[in-house]
Amino acid sequence: MGNRWLNMWAALQLVLMAACAPRSAPADGRGMLMIIGGGAKPDAAIASFIDHCGEGTILVIPSASGVPLETGPEAVALFREHGASAVDWLFISDSLMATADSVISRVSSAAGIFFTGGVQTRLMERIGGTPVADAVRDLYLEKGGAVGGTSAGAAVMSEIMITGDGDFTAIREGAVETAAGLGLLTSCIIDQHFIMRSRHNRLMTLTLEKRLPGIGIDESTAILYYPDDTFSVSGEGSVVVYDPRRAAVSRDGRTGLLGAGDLQVTVLYAGQRYDMNTGTISE
Repeated sequence: MGNRWLNMWAALQLVLMAACAPRSAPADGRGMLMIIGGGAKPDAAIASFIDHCGEGTILVIPSASGVPLETGPEAVALFREHGASAVDWLFISDSLMATADSVISRVSSAAGIFFTGGVQTRLMERIGGTPVADAVRDLYLEKGGAVGGTSAGAAVMSEIMITGDGDFTAIREGAVETAAGLGLLTSCIIDQHFIMRSRHNRLMTLTLEKRLPGIGIDESTAILYYPDDTFSVSGEGSVVVYDPRRAAVSRDGRTGLLGAGDLQVTVLYAGQRYDMNTGTISE
């Protein structure tokens, strides 16, 4: 009789652990990214993020914000309004705090991490190169978890992060300042508030300079980026992809101006899905 109860207890523990974990990871370990261009957060994207996290905890990190004590609870309330049952927030004030065991434990045990808006360089100054950043990468790349962000929280997703500084009046090599982001995406560059703030020049400059695709996400618009390197679009605006991989890129040695022939430009709207490997759209 005793062994029977022990076996039942062990089975119950396994069920509970499975319920609280992120959705099962794909073969290469990657989970899902929710990248919002700023402004209103699309309902469909938030719902998909919550669903991916299952019964696990969603942890909001408002460390990019200038008013984190307001931004953190606001984001928590948003997730709860959309049905999340386990959501909390954690303000990481500096890189020293990002080395604390208690902080690392909270980040490591989350099923999903969400970065609020603010200033992307501020966020990376606080968590870049720390165990917290390692834990976020591990959640997405190895555990199949979900990582999301809006505005500044979107900018940090790519390895090459646009800081917001530079000369955006010309498409010239070296004109756009970049820094190291979280590196969740290494094969493309993310930009946000894209059409609303006319940021075509800066993303096109980096796209040609780095020979990497650029994804410009407008306000009130989100992409869900999947392990097979496709992404779907939701929200009210557009997503623009510049893809230079098959383009003939040139540079004027005197002025540093960049040129390109056959640069692929794709404009997407809600309900469409884009394949980064093939450069094709599906509905």
